[in-house]
Amino acid sequence: MEENRQSDVAPSVSESPETSSGDKPEESVRKLKANPDFLLREVAGEAVLIPVGEAGVFENSVISLNDTCCFLWKLFQTPRTIEDVIAEAKKEYSDPDGAMEQGIYSFISDYLKYGLLVEEE
Repeated sequence: MEENRQSDVAPSVSESPETSSGDKPEESVRKLKANPDFLLREVAGEAVLIPVGEAGVFENSVISLNDTCCFLWKLFQTPRTIEDVIAEAKKEYSDPDGAMEQGIYSFISDYLKYGLLVEEE
């Protein structure tokens, strides 16, 4: 991805034991989507998620997204499998050191953990 740095695909949250490197969300065939309680908006030239419903810990806050997170968030506007998202990201970004897939798994783990992504029902 852009520079294939972990911080380019994962939000600024502390890593828990469940999301340590090497762990991948199980059932990668399930479809995930962006939580509709968060809207993507541009504010002062920066992409941000704004909570509009049951936002839990993010109530009364705004979440800033870098370009890569914004790209992934837009992909999840329609339900997608993890493999589909990885394939789309590989079309968009070069991955010379092979770190992109793990970065996407970290993004998904963190966004699921904090309720920004939800499993399609």
